[in-house]
Amino acid sequence: MFIPRHPVVENQFCKFGETATAGGAGDVLCYAGSVLYLDSAATNQEAIVKKMSYAAAAETPFGFAMQKVKTGYHSIHPVGMMLPGDLGSSDAIAAPKYSSSGTISGTLATPIGVAHLGIWDTVHYVCAHTANVVAAGAHMKPGDALYPAADEAKVTNSTTDADGSDTAGEKCGSVVVARVVVGASAAKCSATIANTTLYPIRIKLLI
Repeated sequence: MFIPRHPVVENQFCKFGETATAGGAGDVLCYAGSVLYLDSAATNQEAIVKKMSYAAAAETPFGFAMQKVKTGYHSIHPVGMMLPGDLGSSDAIAAPKYSSSGTISGTLATPIGVAHLGIWDTVHYVCAHTANVVAAGAHMKPGDALYPAADEAKVTNSTTDADGSDTAGEKCGSVVVARVVVGASAAKCSATIANTTLYPIRIKLLI
C-alpha cells in the first residue's frame, strides 16, 4: 500500500526492468513503495528503473514505485490470462520473456509509475529488528530520516550499514530518501514487519 496524501510529482515514462524470474503465478517482482534507481546500463538509453538492493553500492535512489509489479499466471493459466482481482487494480503485470528455445526465461520491461516528492502513506517500511521484534528505540518517530533498505527496497530508519541481510532492516544506501511525518509505535512496527497487521506511516518523499 502506497497512497498519496499531498500533491505529488508523478513520472509515467519509466519501465521496470527485465528480470530472470520465470515463475508464473503472480509472483511479486516489486512492491508499491519500493525505492527505485535508474539503470545506467539500459539499452537504447531508456528510462529503466529497478528496485534498490545491497548488490551494488553505485545505485542512486531516483523515486518510489507507485504500483506493485508482478508476473503473469502462465505457469497455471494460459499466457495473458488475467484474474478478476487484477481488473481495475493498479498492479502492473509483466509480460513473459521467451528464450531462443521458446521457453519462458523471465519477464519483459513493464511500464510503471514512479513517485517523486509529496506526502504518502505506506506500509512498505522496516526498522532495526530481530525476528520481527523491533529493537529498543528503533520504532518510527516523526522526523526520522529514512533510507532505502536491503529488505525489498523498503524505507528504513536504521542507520546500520547494509551487510546483505534483510533480517534487521539495514540500509542499502547513504542517501536520505524520505522523512517520517506520522510514525508508528514499536508494537505497530513489529506487527507490520511480521506481516500480521499492517500499520501505515506517513512520509515526506525527498527525491
